[in-house]
Amino acid sequence: MGMNRKTKKAGIVLLVLLLAVGVLAACGNTNNAGNGKGAGATADPTTAATDAPKEKVTLRILGENNVEEFPAGTDVNNNVIINELRERTGYDIQWELLPKDPEVARQKLNVLMASGDTPDLIIMNDKAVFGNFVQQGLLTPLNDLLESDGPDIKGTLSEDQWKSASFDDQIFAVRTVNFSSAINGLLARKDLLAAAGVGEIKTQEEFYQALKALKAKDPSIIPYAANLAQGLTSLDAIASMFYPPVDYVQQDGKVVYTPLLPAAKEFLAFANKLYAEGLIDPEAIVSKSENLKEKLVSGQAAMSTLGWYEEPSISKALAEKKPGAEMVFMAPPVGDNGAAGFSRNSTTAKYFMIPKASKHAREAVQFLNSVANDEIINMISFGINGTHYETKDGKIAALPEQENIRYRVYYNMFDTVELGLQRLEQKGFAPYFEAVDKTAKYENVVNLVPPVELVDKTNQELIDLRNEYFLKIITGALPLSAYDEYVAKFKQLGGEAVIEALNAAYNGT
Repeated sequence: MGMNRKTKKAGIVLLVLLLAVGVLAACGNTNNAGNGKGAGATADPTTAATDAPKEKVTLRILGENNVEEFPAGTDVNNNVIINELRERTGYDIQWELLPKDPEVARQKLNVLMASGDTPDLIIMNDKAVFGNFVQQGLLTPLNDLLESDGPDIKGTLSEDQWKSASFDDQIFAVRTVNFSSAINGLLARKDLLAAAGVGEIKTQEEFYQALKALKAKDPSIIPYAANLAQGLTSLDAIASMFYPPVDYVQQDGKVVYTPLLPAAKEFLAFANKLYAEGLIDPEAIVSKSENLKEKLVSGQAAMSTLGWYEEPSISKALAEKKPGAEMVFMAPPVGDNGAAGFSRNSTTAKYFMIPKASKHAREAVQFLNSVANDEIINMISFGINGTHYETKDGKIAALPEQENIRYRVYYNMFDTVELGLQRLEQKGFAPYFEAVDKTAKYENVVNLVPPVELVDKTNQELIDLRNEYFLKIITGALPLSAYDEYVAKFKQLGGEAVIEALNAAYNGT
């Protein structure tokens, strides 16, 4: 009888202990929000912070708008891509698009941020918006969250690339790789060069002689066309023979402003010589992009600096008007001082910002960490395998149904160079991009640092001043000696302080 009482008592104690363990386990599960696993999954001690909750967390995401429309019966929150994202991540994603008009979009964003009823995640390309929010203290600092909940995200960028999203040693936005870092190249009529007896152009002198040969062969041909009414970019193939064709670069451990380099004055002398001899289009000063393209398409011009993405349409239109004409991207000639190479686009893109008012900052980082993998990036880029694309010989081939999910661009988040190149190949753009990518060398330091108030405030004035003086010197409206006047005005506008601010932001000095 006594033995039975002891057994009964022991059983009660055991039951209480089991219940206590059960309660503790249930409480422990509340910390496992947002890894995309099912509710019944067992939590590994090393991954408990990323295990999905029993009830899906709703994440409000605000993104930019563009021209793509949703097919009938679908919308931004009801389509195959976002439904697949919800399934794969375990989050109830509610996506909203900003108005298409940039000014209206900025106004709406400012109202949202001021109201305190903010999205959990904002995805934009606008550096000015990011800088404004950082300086107002409206964004969540991410260093600790990235360490605990975003290990896959942290490895996607280099230390230098993270600088562009940092302020006072704190990261305030997640960014992604921009695979398309190449922009411009030297586009030339291969057939015209051959007819003029011009072989491979490797040096500054050979470039000059090639332009002279083109003009001598056919005086009606414009050897080098440009659209100087919109700035100096179309002369980058010429400028690159003297100095890096971007405004700010790192040289010998410090940031320098390239228009102040001694080689910049040498560029002006050479470009003025080409213009005076009729080797640069005399109408370039009033020409815009459409005028430049028309001169290439009509067969009037032989060379210019253009973006790789513009070449396919130009070549197609030219071939229709002049069968046998052939456009190619050439390697930029090397200057007498050894300079060569075009600018690179920013190697990072987008700002993934978590407002300080969000109640789901940790879950937002966990969500981003879950979509920063090739499988999900691939799904957003191409759709569902077997429905929207198929793989042949290791390459992705689009199926007809892919045309019905053009709206998938709205959900583009992370990217990789490999997947970006696959998309270009799928569209037939890879040969043009690869030809220019080989010569893309210099990245503007402004793209590598967070927003700097003095730079943002002053930089456009400095660009306008540079364009005004350089264009006038190139076209002969001002003598080369006016370059010294330009340098003096640059200093008066506070240009030296801008260089110092960029040095402080990039080099910490």
